[in-house]
Amino acid sequence: YRKLWETISAGSEWRGEFHNKKKNGELFWESVSISPIRNSKGEITHYLAVKEDITERKKLEHQLVQAQKMESIGTLAAGIAHDFNNILAIILGYASTLERAGGDSKKISTGIEAITTAVERGAGLVRQILTFARKTEFNLEPLNVNSVIGELARMLGETFPKTIRLSLQLEKSLPVISMDHSQLHQALLNLCVNARDAMNDHGSLTIATNLVLGDEIVSRFPAAAGRHYLMISVADTGTGMDEATKRRIFDPFFTTKEKGKGTGLGLAVVFGVVQAHQGFIDVESELGRGSTFKIFLPIPAGMVDQSGVQGGEVADVPGGTETILVIEDEDVLRELLVLILEQKSYRVLSAGDGQTGLQLYLQHKSEIALVLSDMGLPKINGWEVFKKMKAVEPDVTVLIASGYLDRVVKAEILDSGVRGFIEKPYRPEEILKVLREALDSR
Repeated sequence: YRKLWETISAGSEWRGEFHNKKKNGELFWESVSISPIRNSKGEITHYLAVKEDITERKKLEHQLVQAQKMESIGTLAAGIAHDFNNILAIILGYASTLERAGGDSKKISTGIEAITTAVERGAGLVRQILTFARKTEFNLEPLNVNSVIGELARMLGETFPKTIRLSLQLEKSLPVISMDHSQLHQALLNLCVNARDAMNDHGSLTIATNLVLGDEIVSRFPAAAGRHYLMISVADTGTGMDEATKRRIFDPFFTTKEKGKGTGLGLAVVFGVVQAHQGFIDVESELGRGSTFKIFLPIPAGMVDQSGVQGGEVADVPGGTETILVIEDEDVLRELLVLILEQKSYRVLSAGDGQTGLQLYLQHKSEIALVLSDMGLPKINGWEVFKKMKAVEPDVTVLIASGYLDRVVKAEILDSGVRGFIEKPYRPEEILKVLREALDSR
């Protein structure tokens, strides 16, 4: 709304979409165009708003995106299965070498490092699959585009044929933009999958980013004048397209692929994502010379540059003498958590299901400083355990751990009073750090 008023107060037309409410209380989507009207002195006296109910169109767009996501998962399934088998082979292989390592510290260190790397590789791949596979609402957030491309590149490296050379040319110090993470990821994935198919699994794929002024693209997109844009280009060395094909590539269900190899939804989804974020998309292509897709996304004024923010190694975290209740149904993981916490001088109580965990808490609530609970527990899940504990002790300090939680459910859990959420798999130092922070903030 702030952007809307800035635009029309400056004398320009604003176009966008609202989630609005009818007089009967029913929510609906509307497409809006608002233009200022001036008097003979050039002063703005009125505004003309033209609105259209697009609720049904939004529903169809959502169904289209979900259908295309499933197509993408099917396309990548073979590569994902192959890579997970490789990851499991690495873990099993090095685990067997550790059994025979005896006291050879070098072999032990090498084995542990290889297993840790393989686990992180598998966990990262799962996170990326969940990012675009789950069904989520449109959610604008400050986004570092280079970071999203880095995530995507790691996933493509795991699933695309090794005969495709992937290179990144990312401009440093890019400002963040306001965008839906999952939708950007999906749009770029679609472009990369199309590029792979156009190259028949052999060639070069280049993803690049840089800043452009709207004035540089105004001849192609007149509405871009006077703004700054972040450009993302996806270039391949594939077969390219003729002019007739280029004119239709963004039409839903239009495809040049043979029957059974594609539905023609991919580029239609890309176009919809870019348009929903008030951006533009262009394509340069010639037969036999490959294709380059360029996405232009508007940069909001005053967005903070977060490109220099890097994740560092977690420093050695101090322990404590508090009593911690660990509720985890995976026996090996529960024993590992108890060992990690006891090594830091914490006193630990543990339970393998929600009901036992709740009973332990009720017996020792005056001693227990913090509860670390898994979400998916037998008998009573982690959230229900927390709610029952909170009914007895309103100030109970609980951390919830899970391999995956829907965004809405996660928000509800945090709003209900849970002190933090820990994503599995986790490193021991991460657990210790989050736990110490929660204890110190009580």
